[in-house]
Amino acid sequence: MDTLRDLLTAAATSVGWQVDLDQLPVTCAHTPDLVLALIDAGSAHLSTLAADAALTEAARSIQTITADADPDTVDWFAAELLGRVAQLAHSHASRLGHSRRGLVTALRALHEEGAAWPPDPSHTATTDPMPVATIYPGLRQHLVAVGLRQVPTADTTGTVGYEAMYDHGRISVTLHPGDGYRAEIHAFDQAGLAWSATFGPDTPIAVITTAIRRAVPAVDDSRHPDAT
Repeated sequence: MDTLRDLLTAAATSVGWQVDLDQLPVTCAHTPDLVLALIDAGSAHLSTLAADAALTEAARSIQTITADADPDTVDWFAAELLGRVAQLAHSHASRLGHSRRGLVTALRALHEEGAAWPPDPSHTATTDPMPVATIYPGLRQHLVAVGLRQVPTADTTGTVGYEAMYDHGRISVTLHPGDGYRAEIHAFDQAGLAWSATFGPDTPIAVITTAIRRAVPAVDDSRHPDAT
């Protein structure tokens, strides 16, 4: 029973909810389907959170190695590892949102039975604004290093665009200085958009550049309109 209480407490707390654990046996006797649904949803969400934490710690560990490396050299093995972790984290992000929604749905069902409570709106947490990332100048240098060139953008909000043409399409990178230097990558083939990804301001440069190299096997500068 302690394991069950710990599981439900951890799951509910992760989304700001509370569960009436004292009445849990009675609740389970009257509405066992709702309690079992909550157990399943809570287990799934905690598992997803654990996987997300593991990938984050892995990325930080690899980033520490690359940060201590010689700035004049590129550790492609570490960058490759970081790229793999980034791809897994990117695909895992949708699972995290899905598991959270499933957990909240299960909690709402118990709330209708008076056995769970949502967050108190009067205790809304305040957070400091996200600090501006310091990787932006270095990122621009790395984009140029992998063959991209700065191009004008139609956006009037101060975005910065980079682009490269290659054998069967093109790749574009858009940086958003007004949004924590968020980076958007779009790869196009002859049929249209083939791949895209968005990286937040805390994403290591090696992850972004590795993602570009994976999306575009061979950059062909000769097809860029400004090439000489």
